[in-house]
Amino acid sequence: MSLLTTTSCSYGSGGCRIATLAPARTLAACTSGAHNGLMHCSLYAVLIVTGLLASCSEPRDDGETQVSVIGSGFAQVDPDRVPLTPPDRILAGATAQSLVTLDSNGQVEPALAESWIVTSDGLSTIFRIRMAHWRDGTDVNGDHVAQSLNRAVAADSRNPFKPLLSAVDTVVGMTGRVVEIRLRTPRPNLLQLLAQPEMAIQRGREGLGDFRIAHFTRNRVRLTPIAAEDDPPDQVRDPVLLRAERPALAIARFVANRSDLVMEGTLADWPYVRTATLRPGRLHIDAVQGLFGLAVISKSSFLGTSDIRAALAMAIDRTALANAVGLSGWVTAESPLPAQLDSAAPPTRPDWSGASQVQRRADAAARIAAWRNGRQIPILRVGLPAGPGMRLMFARLDADWRLIGVRAKRVTLNAPDADLRLIDAVAPNSSANWYLTELSCSAGLACDEEADRALDASRSADTLAGRSVQIADADRVLTKRASFIALGNPLRWSLVDPSLPGWKENVLGAHPLSELRPPRSAAN
Repeated sequence: MSLLTTTSCSYGSGGCRIATLAPARTLAACTSGAHNGLMHCSLYAVLIVTGLLASCSEPRDDGETQVSVIGSGFAQVDPDRVPLTPPDRILAGATAQSLVTLDSNGQVEPALAESWIVTSDGLSTIFRIRMAHWRDGTDVNGDHVAQSLNRAVAADSRNPFKPLLSAVDTVVGMTGRVVEIRLRTPRPNLLQLLAQPEMAIQRGREGLGDFRIAHFTRNRVRLTPIAAEDDPPDQVRDPVLLRAERPALAIARFVANRSDLVMEGTLADWPYVRTATLRPGRLHIDAVQGLFGLAVISKSSFLGTSDIRAALAMAIDRTALANAVGLSGWVTAESPLPAQLDSAAPPTRPDWSGASQVQRRADAAARIAAWRNGRQIPILRVGLPAGPGMRLMFARLDADWRLIGVRAKRVTLNAPDADLRLIDAVAPNSSANWYLTELSCSAGLACDEEADRALDASRSADTLAGRSVQIADADRVLTKRASFIALGNPLRWSLVDPSLPGWKENVLGAHPLSELRPPRSAAN
């Protein structure tokens, strides 16, 4: 079996342009859904691209940190209007700063705010802004910060964290470099939300990050470090070259020692990295929590009852699914909440969670048979991202559902006719509020107004204890509703060169570019 490839390299255009022609039997192995075929295809793709990279003439600048981000490209978008993709979030986190940020351990630390205090009743947080300047030389003041944050929580904002900030009454710029966030009810996890790139402080389209964009194209961004006023004059950070590229190319570039870091790996591209030849200690997996599972978005008669939705969930052998995708140690899940978090009770378990897999399938098959009662075999359209990991996952889901009398058809993630759609998202903080919001009526799922009422009540509760009780109630109703089929924790993997001592695994998956390498002497 052979592949015919053509390669053209152009330094000015940003590297290699690779075209690959494959015989039909190779393509069949890539798309058949067979476990061995997918593994072979993934390995072959990485090896081929690695060989092509080795022949490219683009020189590597060892004075800059080279980072590959898995994704289709970068865009400079307004997070209050358009959702940020993973590459966009990394770019935004480097070029625009929030009041606080997450360090390489995933802990909150000062950013634009040099200090803050929380009042004893928890209803006000007052920040003192560090000395900083906009590009035109204007001092950054509390009014600038207040305007940016008020825009994020405004009625017409489409910021994804707006529902989680419903407790914000107002943000007020005070004298000089002071800003106050006033809350209707206490929010212990407020700082973790403010640390997200979506909450960065901006004036117009200008941010206050650690880097400035020196060159921008859709697939390549060169970032120049900005020295803070309190930085030692003889210490400088390295510039960063960001590339947005396909997983096989990103992995191959790393294997060929032409990049220092690969970020934003998911289960979709996991087979590629499993089959790559990596030196020890290069592959890292963040122990993140969040949502990974199938949301019911169809209003069809088949999916219209919680009994049928629960049947689909209980039929899935999650251990076999983990083995099928090559994640034997994967933390699987049957409920939306991964832990009690700030709920008054442990996560609600589905009624079927204590049964054996054999019992679950028998019960699920009986429910499907009762629904059919002479009807045709139902066909589920499952919206999934591209990638070999998703092909493996779909093959396993399809096999499990066939055992209970249901067929499945894979469609693109955002297909308008999808019945189920994958949610693969990392939680931004340790509050159950985020999980319940992502699965609420406003998120477009088959929903339950009772659960939404409990969720709304939790946001307006006068006390933290009352809020916890309402969260537990919303969790109970949502789990019973079965509009989300939980599968496990999200997978987030990275490839990290040992020359980046500042990269550390953490539960929030936070990896600031400014901390990858320590500053070096300007003389070097």
